[in-house]
Amino acid sequence: MNKPSFRGPLALLAFVLGTGYCAGQSVLSAGGGTNDTGPTRITYTIGEPVITTEGNGASQLTQGFNQPWVDINTAVDDPGIGENTISVYPNPVRHVLNIALSEDPADHRYELFDAVGKRVLDGRVEGTITELDMEPYASGGYFLRVFGPDDSFLRSFKISVTH
Repeated sequence: MNKPSFRGPLALLAFVLGTGYCAGQSVLSAGGGTNDTGPTRITYTIGEPVITTEGNGASQLTQGFNQPWVDINTAVDDPGIGENTISVYPNPVRHVLNIALSEDPADHRYELFDAVGKRVLDGRVEGTITELDMEPYASGGYFLRVFGPDDSFLRSFKISVTH
């Protein structure tokens, strides 16, 4: 007695399932832009590894999706900051995040929150530049809030940690 053969239908099913799913390349990026100079247009994003680099001495072209990291100041501006200028750098950060104030930071403090809103770090601003060690924290998005005397809210920053 001959048994039915399922090899043909199974091979067809495997082929359909194997080729039926197609996904395009996409990038979720923290930054980027476009630069037009005459006939040349360059579109770039920041945050992924480089594939290859070519150069001829005068010019260098890096092929790939993105560059691995770059220093960018990113801030959410809030009105009423006053005379004291606050900046945070580098952002994205790998190792040490600097909080810089233009004036004496007497009684200033900071709080760092992860992406789900959990406070992961807080402390006092120690001088015109305060260094925060970011190596213990996982790569991802964080929010830094800076407060002045009497816990008055001064400024909020979106921080990207990349390791």
